[in-house]
Amino acid sequence: MKTVFLVERNSGHASSLSMEVQNSNSNRHSQGVDIPRTGGTVVQHGLATPSPSPDGRTYPETGTAVKEYVEVFDYNGGARFRGYVAEKEDERSMFIFFDKEVLGKDLKPGLMALLELSDFFECSRLMICVDRFGSEDDVKETTRDLGWVGFELATLAEYAGERGGLSDSWLFFSMDV
Repeated sequence: MKTVFLVERNSGHASSLSMEVQNSNSNRHSQGVDIPRTGGTVVQHGLATPSPSPDGRTYPETGTAVKEYVEVFDYNGGARFRGYVAEKEDERSMFIFFDKEVLGKDLKPGLMALLELSDFFECSRLMICVDRFGSEDDVKETTRDLGWVGFELATLAEYAGERGGLSDSWLFFSMDV
């Protein structure tokens, strides 16, 4: 996904920049890359952003297809959603990651908030990215529930072009809003 949205075709990193963030107090050598100390937290490629999230994570500056980063706390359901808004031509889509920490929780209040937030960002589509490596039962339950709400399996083909649109790490679900 970083290749598609952040134009990092030859970066050599194998994980998503938006979701795989490291604390500067942790091991500074990740995948053979020395991560510089810039104060606070940095992502794997070393770019810090001006305003970190409340838990100290930072995200790469927006550019290319990624226009905004979002982080939503659902206090009712106990989940934290992270994602971004991507734009291609005149269409905006919000991508939200349901990682291992989200799976298995009550997602109804958070999902309702995400639908409203996608309208706020003038997105025509909400894409939910479900972590394939979560608990098998949680992944099955979440994907089933997303289907009941109206989400359909999707790919990133329109963003990825001939590079494909599937991921080994995420299952993509789409809904027009």
